[in-house]
Amino acid sequence: MSFFSALTVPGLQQHLSFSREDSAILKGYGILFMIFHHVFGLYALPAGVDTAWIAPQLTKAAPIFKICVPIFIFITGYAMGWKTNSSPTFGSLIKTGFSHYFKFWKIYFLCLLLAILVSWAFPLPILPSVADMGWKNGLLVVTGLRPCYPDWWYMALFAAATMALYPICAWITHHIAPVPSMAALLGVSLLFQSTAHIPSLPGIAYSFPPFLPCFILGYMCAFLASRLSALSISQSLGAILLLALEILSIHLFSFSKAKTLTVIFLFTLWCLPWITRKLRLTPLLTLLGTYSALMWLNHRFIFGYHFSWDLYGTQSISVVFIVTLVSSLLLAMAMQKLFNRMIPSNPQTQSKTL
Repeated sequence: MSFFSALTVPGLQQHLSFSREDSAILKGYGILFMIFHHVFGLYALPAGVDTAWIAPQLTKAAPIFKICVPIFIFITGYAMGWKTNSSPTFGSLIKTGFSHYFKFWKIYFLCLLLAILVSWAFPLPILPSVADMGWKNGLLVVTGLRPCYPDWWYMALFAAATMALYPICAWITHHIAPVPSMAALLGVSLLFQSTAHIPSLPGIAYSFPPFLPCFILGYMCAFLASRLSALSISQSLGAILLLALEILSIHLFSFSKAKTLTVIFLFTLWCLPWITRKLRLTPLLTLLGTYSALMWLNHRFIFGYHFSWDLYGTQSISVVFIVTLVSSLLLAMAMQKLFNRMIPSNPQTQSKTL
C-alpha cells in the first residue's frame, strides 16, 4: 500500500484492522519478549543461582522487553472493541466483559492448582505458602486479583481491563456519537494515566496506569475501524487526530521512563506481522501465539524457580532461552489437551484469551 492510498478511508481501515492471524502473530512475539524479559532480567530468582556470567548489557536490555504487557493488553482491547459492535444492550456488554475474563480465569485456575501441587512437592522460600495464606488472600489468589507468583500479576490487570474498563468504554461508545466518544475515551485514558502519581494506590493496582491506556488504544482502533466508512471527511480527520493524541499520551506518560518503548510498541503492532509473513515465520509465531497464555502461566513457576540452578548453571544464553521456550511450549500443548478434555464445550478457549 502506498503512502497516499493509506490516507484514504479504505487505507486507514486496513491499517487499523488486525486479523486473527495478526493477533496470533503479535501474541507470539509477546510471549517471546516476555520470556526474554524474565530470563535475562533476573527477576525473583532463588538465592544461589549463578548469573554472574550473563553480560550486563543483556540484563540492562531485558526491561525493554516488558513491552509484551502493552502488546497483550492492546490485543485484548482490540478484540473487545469489536465485540461491542455485536452487543445490543449495556447488560450484554457487562456480560461480555465477565465472559471474556471467565474464559481466561478457567485456564488460570487450573494452572493455579498445578502451581499449588508443584510448590507443595518442591517447596522454595521464594514461593508463597498456601497453608499460611489465609482465607482473604486465598480468595484474592483464586480470583486472580492477587498474584500467587510474581509473574502472574497480569491476571489482575486483565480483570480490571475486561470487567471494569471495558463496560466504561462500551457505555461511552453506545451512548455518544463516534467522534465525541473517541474524545471521551481519550479523557478516560488520561484519567488513568494521572492516577500513576497517586502514592496510596493499593499493591497490584499501582501497575495499572501505565498499561490500561494501551487497552483503550486497542479499543479505539477497533471502534474506529468499524465506523470510519460511515464518517464524513471532517469527522474522520477528527477521529484520527484523537487516536494520534492517545498514542502521544501513551508516549508521554505511560512510557515516560523509556521513550523508545513507544517506537518499539508501534513497530511491533504495525510492522512485525508484515515482516513475519515476508520471512515466512507465520506458522512459528502463530503457534507460540496460540499457546501464549499457558506459556505465560507455566514458563516461570517451573522452569524459572525449580530448575533455575540447572538452567543458569549451563552458562549459555541460548540454552537458557531455548530450553525455557521449548519446555514451556511443550507443557502448554500438553496442558491444552488436558483442558480440552475437561472443558469440551469450548476447546479453543485458550487461544482467545490474552
